[in-house]
Amino acid sequence: MRLMNTFKLVALFVIILFIEFVLAELSVWIISENGQVFFDQSIINSTFTLYNLSFWINAILLTILSTYLYSLKQSNNLTLQSQLIKNDRCEGIETTAFKELGLSQADQEFLHEEQQEQLEQMVQERTLELNIALQELESANRELAKITTIDELSGLYNRRFYDQKILAEHRRSRRNLTSLSLVIVDIDHFKSVNDTYGHLAGDYCIVWLAEKIKHCLGRSSDIGCRYGGEEFCLILPETDRQGAISLAEEVRLAVSADVIHYQELKLSMTISCGISTYQQQKGILPEHLFSAADEALYLAKNSGRNQVQHKDLLETINSKEQLI
Repeated sequence: MRLMNTFKLVALFVIILFIEFVLAELSVWIISENGQVFFDQSIINSTFTLYNLSFWINAILLTILSTYLYSLKQSNNLTLQSQLIKNDRCEGIETTAFKELGLSQADQEFLHEEQQEQLEQMVQERTLELNIALQELESANRELAKITTIDELSGLYNRRFYDQKILAEHRRSRRNLTSLSLVIVDIDHFKSVNDTYGHLAGDYCIVWLAEKIKHCLGRSSDIGCRYGGEEFCLILPETDRQGAISLAEEVRLAVSADVIHYQELKLSMTISCGISTYQQQKGILPEHLFSAADEALYLAKNSGRNQVQHKDLLETINSKEQLI
């Protein structure tokens, strides 16, 4: 935009200069007659005013053009200086300070390298602080996850974690075409333990059983959860019916063969287990898996307790549909 304005001023200046030149030529009219040259005074008088006017217009335009060009130059210089200051601000400040201190080039390079080392050290310190903060945050997140997923009394996973895990394992089983078994464990006659020896003794029995379950769950993929009260759920990925029965029997035998030492008391305890297994049956959802295992547990209780029972998923669903 400024360049266009400059071109316009230059063009106007040239036009006025041309007019001034023409008027100057007209002001002196040379007439040749019979080899003699003389001046026409009337033409000089008539064009003098126009010539004078054109001269002043041209002078004004020249002044305006010079002022505009000077202003444009100053503006460009300021813009360039501002850009240079913005790009090399730190370097310019350091160089000016070095010159004012009268330092040699070698001293300037030494100080510059020292400042670079200090800057790198500051960056490393901040990076270390950031890594420490991230580690603390990760640790806090793990602690929060532990609080929200671990049962405080038994140390096993809680009901909330069970609901999430059984859904995830059901999807994985269906995707990978693998078996998924669920075992529900219940303490036999647990109410009588609370009524006879107190709730603290009952809590101790729950902790004791949880340790037995942890010991029997040999694979990292097997999940033990406290479902509520004296009931526990064992999620067994990639485990068929026979594998689930074997594990449940191992837990049952470990409990019945041992004695609980609580204060001065010696307590005997047995458990009943109900099992269901998902093997890609159509229309089976996680709640069907739990319902079948719960029916198997009910069957074990009614059959004398201290035993393991298995319930077929499709039989459970069909029987419930008939009842409805």
